[in-house]
Amino acid sequence: MLQLKPQTVAEPSNSEYPPDWPAIAERIKAAAGYKCERCGHKDDFESGHVLTTHHLDGDKSNCADWNLAALCQRCHLKIQGRIKMNQLFFEHLLPVSDWFKPHLEGYLKSKTK
Repeated sequence: MLQLKPQTVAEPSNSEYPPDWPAIAERIKAAAGYKCERCGHKDDFESGHVLTTHHLDGDKSNCADWNLAALCQRCHLKIQGRIKMNQLFFEHLLPVSDWFKPHLEGYLKSKTK
């Protein structure tokens, strides 16, 4: 009988939040005007648009501004695991969403240093 292994997602090497994570997350939300960067919805518990701070590269220890996005829970869940910062982006072939452009630019700059 053939047994299949469950698929696993590679975890970043360091998946621990830094000690000052609450202050970092608050700063990112404040910079976004307490609105979701992707859909523009205000932080609103009643409607399910609770604002979170998402690590785009999945590494909780990487708190560079380009890597952190203020997203409502709905958008956070939609993009979780779908964005791979190290994939190649070809804007001339596929459009990059406006909300994501500053994050991509920051990532690319960080790789040229």
